[in-house]
Amino acid sequence: MEYKLRNGKIVTIRKTRVEDAQEIINVISTADTETLFLARNPGEFQTTLEKEISIIESVLKSQNSSWFVAEYEGEVVGQCSVGLVRNSQRYKHRAEVAFVLLEKYCNMGIGGKMMEECLKWCVENNVTQVELDVVATNQRALTMYKNFGFEVVGTMPKALKYLDGTFADEYKMVKFL
Repeated sequence: MEYKLRNGKIVTIRKTRVEDAQEIINVISTADTETLFLARNPGEFQTTLEKEISIIESVLKSQNSSWFVAEYEGEVVGQCSVGLVRNSQRYKHRAEVAFVLLEKYCNMGIGGKMMEECLKWCVENNVTQVELDVVATNQRALTMYKNFGFEVVGTMPKALKYLDGTFADEYKMVKFL
């Protein structure tokens, strides 16, 4: 789906393709060096092109998840995933979302467009509860999530431990559809 951004340019949010594998690896590897808000330290994301292709193929076959990329000016600049929390019947009303966006493309509206695609997937798949985790100090993400109607429902203290020995709390957020 094509969306017009605040700067008047177009971003395309679309399902991943096998051909995106290397660009996705590049986005995640770069993003890990740009922020402390992701789950890994720089260099911890270790994969091969073959493994990434296999993951993409698996998600493309899945009815319980989806994976989108944000393409801006012909380049993959972010990615997001959405999927059921668990496949058992009692959990099929719940899905989780996760996002990665390169720093220089933040504050353009791309993250919000990725969220829109994830929420569409949830509606199409009868999900009524959308969940995510966010570092408590990630004000930019918190603002976006709250603007989409997510609420903080809990805190995991010291969820992340950084290389310098400091910690960060994470919020569990939920949106009811």
